[in-house]
Amino acid sequence: MRAKRRMSWEVVALVGLILVAFQWGASVPAQGGRVGAFQSYAKPLPLPDFSLEDLQGKTVHSKDSRGKVMILNFWATWCPGCRAEAASLGKLYDRFHSKGLVVFRVNTKESRETVLRFLEKDPSPIPVLLDEKNRVGKMLGVWVHPTSYIIDCKGLIQYRAMGTVDWTGIEGVSIVERLLGEKG
Repeated sequence: MRAKRRMSWEVVALVGLILVAFQWGASVPAQGGRVGAFQSYAKPLPLPDFSLEDLQGKTVHSKDSRGKVMILNFWATWCPGCRAEAASLGKLYDRFHSKGLVVFRVNTKESRETVLRFLEKDPSPIPVLLDEKNRVGKMLGVWVHPTSYIIDCKGLIQYRAMGTVDWTGIEGVSIVERLLGEKG
């Protein structure tokens, strides 16, 4: 009986260590340093060219946003964290859109109909792009929702945020303000 209890505690401890390691791994930047929820890249990566359809069926090309600061926010309707950060991302969009900030919410692996039904109940001012086959998500290495990328006006990925972010907090706002200030 004691051997069984000891083994069950060892299993619980092992599972706990695995969960802690997973959480720690999710918080370690791919490259560069970490600014709160935002991971900066020591060597910014160029955003690959891609095209996705918006909800109206119009094709949007990433290269058309060169010269502007852009946020790509990968999300899904089933994701509680995505729903939680949508309001603050909308406020950031409203505040900086007129100053040249481009924001796209990129829905992954869901149909247009699913997204439209969701947005009827939970509307967003931010344009939505559809990545139904997760082609762009895979290209950028998205493996958790939400994941966001902040791209500078040169088309370089400067920051990544994995998990829910308060986009109206000082970190997100100051990053956007700094990148918008580098435009000129």
